[in-house]
Amino acid sequence: MSTARPGDDLDLAVALVNSACPLAEPADRLDGLDHLRRTFADLGEPALAADTSPDDLPSLRLLRDRLRGVFAAGSTAGAARLLNGLLRESNAVPQLPTDGEGPLRLDWGADRRGYPALAARLPGALAAYVAEHGVQRLGSCAAAPCSCVFVDRTRPGNRRFCCDQCTDRAAASAYRGRRRAR
Repeated sequence: MSTARPGDDLDLAVALVNSACPLAEPADRLDGLDHLRRTFADLGEPALAADTSPDDLPSLRLLRDRLRGVFAAGSTAGAARLLNGLLRESNAVPQLPTDGEGPLRLDWGADRRGYPALAARLPGALAAYVAEHGVQRLGSCAAAPCSCVFVDRTRPGNRRFCCDQCTDRAAASAYRGRRRAR
């Protein structure tokens, strides 16, 4: 059993989108449910992925691709159009949990499990984030050919890469380019 705190649905959305990356082996890690289950367990949400089935894989891949579009939208209006479509299709209705634990928060798909919960919760989390912060801090990695996404939580808001490995690869590439130019 995981001892991690329950994951932020925004982190779960990033993890799902990043399950497809040309630098990973395999590039599409949704060839089965193992990667999703491990990743969600690491984020403190093992039950959410455990309730998915192999029959959900095509729908998960489609959701992943559509969520990637939100990170690439470039405008709040474009992201809103994509998210509104996802929220309508999943019949996502935000609710306030009544368990009395912690501060009140909107809970999307509280009465759902497995893929239906993901289809409501992940677009709901992105919609809440975009409504509060816009799309300026939703990004895609600048280190080609990486296509991973991220939420820029840095103070200056100037994050360009998804991880340290991509930062290092880009720096090494720039260094080699400068040396060649000399």
